[in-house]
Amino acid sequence: MAQPKITPIEQGLIARVVAGARYMLSGNVPDEWFGPGEPPAPAAPESVAGRQSDYRTGINLNSRPRQDEAVTFAQMRALADSYDLMRLIIETRKDQLAKLNWTVKRKDKVGTPANESAEPDARCDQLVEFFQSPDKEHDWNTWLRMLLEDLLVIDAPAVYPRRTLGGALYALEPIDGSTIKRVLDQGGRTPAPPDPAYQQILKGLPAVDYTREELIYMPRNPRTHKVYGYSPVEQVITTVNIALRRQAHQMSYYTDGATPDLIFQVPESWQADQIRQFEDWWNSVLAGNDSERRKTRFVPKGVEPFNTKAAALKDEMDEWLARIICYAFSVSPQPFIKEMNRATAQTGAEQALAEGLAPMQEWVKALMDRIILRHFGWSDIEFVWHEEESVKPLEQSEIDKNYVEAKILHPDEVRAKRFGLPALTPEQRADMNPAPPVVDDGPASGADAPGEAGDDKNDDGDKEALAKAKKAIRPINRERTAVVRARAAMSGAIEQFLAGLADSLADLALHGDTEKDDGAMDYSPTVFEDAIERARWDLLAKQVRKSLRALAKDGVAAGFGQLGADLGDVPADVLAQANQNAIAYADSRAAELVGMRWVDGKLVQNPDARWRIDETTRLRVNELVTSATEEGWSTSTLASAISEDHVFGAARAEMIARTESAFADAEGNLAAYTESGDVEGVEWITGAGCCAACAALDGQRRALGKPFPHGRGTAPAHPHCRCDVVPVLIDE
Repeated sequence: MAQPKITPIEQGLIARVVAGARYMLSGNVPDEWFGPGEPPAPAAPESVAGRQSDYRTGINLNSRPRQDEAVTFAQMRALADSYDLMRLIIETRKDQLAKLNWTVKRKDKVGTPANESAEPDARCDQLVEFFQSPDKEHDWNTWLRMLLEDLLVIDAPAVYPRRTLGGALYALEPIDGSTIKRVLDQGGRTPAPPDPAYQQILKGLPAVDYTREELIYMPRNPRTHKVYGYSPVEQVITTVNIALRRQAHQMSYYTDGATPDLIFQVPESWQADQIRQFEDWWNSVLAGNDSERRKTRFVPKGVEPFNTKAAALKDEMDEWLARIICYAFSVSPQPFIKEMNRATAQTGAEQALAEGLAPMQEWVKALMDRIILRHFGWSDIEFVWHEEESVKPLEQSEIDKNYVEAKILHPDEVRAKRFGLPALTPEQRADMNPAPPVVDDGPASGADAPGEAGDDKNDDGDKEALAKAKKAIRPINRERTAVVRARAAMSGAIEQFLAGLADSLADLALHGDTEKDDGAMDYSPTVFEDAIERARWDLLAKQVRKSLRALAKDGVAAGFGQLGADLGDVPADVLAQANQNAIAYADSRAAELVGMRWVDGKLVQNPDARWRIDETTRLRVNELVTSATEEGWSTSTLASAISEDHVFGAARAEMIARTESAFADAEGNLAAYTESGDVEGVEWITGAGCCAACAALDGQRRALGKPFPHGRGTAPAHPHCRCDVVPVLIDE
């Protein structure tokens, strides 16, 4: 029988089959050239789940909190108490938060028309009364300050909810957070009840176990790789250490220092023995009795004293340390540095107050909402902070005025809230809002208008015609594409010009000539005024004129369109005259904006110009220069103040462009109304949230060419004005 032929398996075939199967299942090719390779198989048992962090083995066996950390709770508290600057900042932040007003109210449900938060609820009153003294020993401010101390210094605030025998919440007692040691579960997280989550360490021994329900432990800045929070004190611990060493060095300089207070230079002819004898005699005379040091002493000729005590050891390093610590606590460094621009200092202080308080307020709200939910069981009740309003009477009056004009508050509500006054009676309201006087736009005493023949009609005819209700016409779209495009071009040109002017003035402040008077910088306003006058305002006027011309002509087209006429149907001579009038306004206003006027095609100074931006700029720079001289600003401070001032900012450029574009658009409309022959006047329409002056004009009418109280025959009346006018047609 023939032996069967045996064909050996190709070398590596099985390995390739296994690799192919693995590729089908996992998509990985282990033998891929320079590939990533297969990850090692997990070494931990299957029962081991993912952990929050790779904590140290046996971490729960630690005998004290933060045992594995480089900085202990005791060290952080010692640093906060030893460095006076940090202690002042901490107490300031506690004062700022403790003075804020708060309340408890119902949550406003989303998607419902009703305002549930405004509805009274007895539970809210109960909570407010309870929180007035949360621990039945201290009032709200003191209780909150104790928690804030642990929050800012060690970031370990803890509260023990003490309950009655019936299980109801009795008090919220603060606990020293430095005595609380966290306990971790297998996943590196806080264990769930009934397992202990915290241990209080007393006398170096574990004393009390707490579950998550038995202790409120709320650090504000926890991290996944750390067991305990990260307080602001710990964040600047190196800076504080440097500051403390500087203080110790300065203290030794003024107390035990190695440098004597006084050194005498003796004549060259003195020998060593003579010098030693004179030194012993001088020290023996002044030693012991302090009053002896004030008596007159006579020394040989040629003996000259040198005082070795220099001025106070205060330099930029101390300011830098203060800035770092203030930044960590979001507090303005203004009290701890030499000089700061007033506007910048005020803005920085307000910004620091807002940025520093907001996170703290959110933390307190989260704590109180957690207490309300978990310990009172009310999910529809919340802790809220009252909005902190301005305490300055002028600013508060502006806020109240804006609320009333926006129809958010009624004037009677402001009277009751601010002054405790009752609502106005109808008689008082009538006295405060008298009827507006009749506006006489025609010639007085029945005289004929110039150029008109006298007839049997008197001036009341014009007023009667204006008083009639006219055909309703829709207002013009003031945000159409042409307006937005022209406004953007104008705003960009003005912003670029003002930025260049600010740079040149700042450079002048840094390198210009200044005079010193008793060590103070003396800046000359004339130097800056001359620089402003030399600026190329004429170039800006030509740039603005281009945008105003385009917008005024588009205003003519919009005006005819508002009257129901297509430009193709408007007679050519009528349209040409309207465009000519609109362009004439644009040219005149572009020059007037920068204090100039056109004469024979050239720009010259115009002393009678109104609403000129160059004059506003000059006055503001004069204020800054005067303040710099009076307060002793450095050149860099003045330069920074000029560069950062609002008068050179983008917001002002936008405001100017918006106002001037509105003027040009409205003047184009008036040109169309005048040349159409169908319009006899305009009627004022107030915009949303208008001012009191504009509100008084609502519904008033003027004949074409007759101005409103602000001096123009159309809207707007002032910057940011949203009012408008509509044409009043002649009766057919």
